[in-house]
Amino acid sequence: MADLSVEFAGVRFKNPVLVGSGEPTYSIENMRQCIEAGAGGIVAKSVSNSPGLRRMFSTWRILNEKHEVARGKVPRLFTFYARGGASRKTLDEWLAVLKEGKKIADAHDAVLIGSAMGPDISSWREQCQRMEDIGIRMAELNFGCPHPASMKLEHKEGMEIGQDVELSAEIVRAVTGAVSIPVIVKLTPQVPDVVEIAQKMKESGAAGVTMFNRFVGFVVDVEAAKPVIEGWAGVGGPWVKPLTLRWISKVYAAMNDFPVSGSNGPYDWKDVVEFMMSGATTVQLCTVFLVKGLDYVKDVVAGLNAFLDRKGYKSAREIIGLAAKQALLYDDIFRLGRVRATIDEARCTACGICLRSCMFRAIQSEDGRYRVSQDNCAGCELCFSLCPADAIRFVPAPVSAS
Repeated sequence: MADLSVEFAGVRFKNPVLVGSGEPTYSIENMRQCIEAGAGGIVAKSVSNSPGLRRMFSTWRILNEKHEVARGKVPRLFTFYARGGASRKTLDEWLAVLKEGKKIADAHDAVLIGSAMGPDISSWREQCQRMEDIGIRMAELNFGCPHPASMKLEHKEGMEIGQDVELSAEIVRAVTGAVSIPVIVKLTPQVPDVVEIAQKMKESGAAGVTMFNRFVGFVVDVEAAKPVIEGWAGVGGPWVKPLTLRWISKVYAAMNDFPVSGSNGPYDWKDVVEFMMSGATTVQLCTVFLVKGLDYVKDVVAGLNAFLDRKGYKSAREIIGLAAKQALLYDDIFRLGRVRATIDEARCTACGICLRSCMFRAIQSEDGRYRVSQDNCAGCELCFSLCPADAIRFVPAPVSAS
């Protein structure tokens, strides 16, 4: 059996499968279930004394591939479209919950991470100091909440902070200067350059980053001619995974000594592997538990372990960044040369899909037999993706005399 343990921001986790901050960690009962199901750690629901974030209530939709309410038939690549605020408990009340949650986590060799949001620097600092006082071993600053309060406020909230590099850095410096536990920052994906933000967070004292909170979206009910759940909302789910992995791999490539906790997109053990191979050390799952239930943690951990054993990895640590290290820049890809398609006639069923889909008109049909014009084939490999008979093969393109 592979060793699943990893070290993230100086803290050991028995496995890299974490439950992200949200309603799955909203109560002591939920925390207990996640921990007992085998999570390596959990990130508590964010707490805040912001009136706007505390008054916001949860409104959720699970949408299918048509962006219609799934109504029990949830596709693998569902969309989670929702709004929700911070914990509605006071800081004192929430700290009592965290203290109890920590006891449960400690008893199961799991890590409880506190999550903070605040309207001003003093509140961020106070929350993290008081978390440290009750023994919390790591704090996450939520700079990515996609629901900044709509009230007319003088201060910024949620993703508005994450989009303000200097304000983010100021908060990180204030918090890390006041506590000794590692502080990680949950980023918003809605910035031009995530690598730049991550570098600034590191320079300001952050021990790592969580990538990411959700985007903000807008979904329309065409029959009612109005927005679903009345307006703008956070949008995420498994479909967003490639967007998240792009930035995780970029941050890893640019600064692989700065740990990343992946979030926004993972659904199962395979996604956990993809996140880790892209450069994440730990992976936070959240939305999938709304569909699968909290005991689904067991399946994810078991699947990860089975994969590592099947592939002969001795530890989960071995796979961190494997794919990111092999990602080529465009110039390197161009040097690989081009390919041309050929059709395996023994497999071809003459279904016609490649014929109608080839934008370069390289596929030809004669007497029910399909051929590829090597002069016209651009080597785009679209036919490979669409062929239901696995009849497409590739050969190196002739080297141009020029």
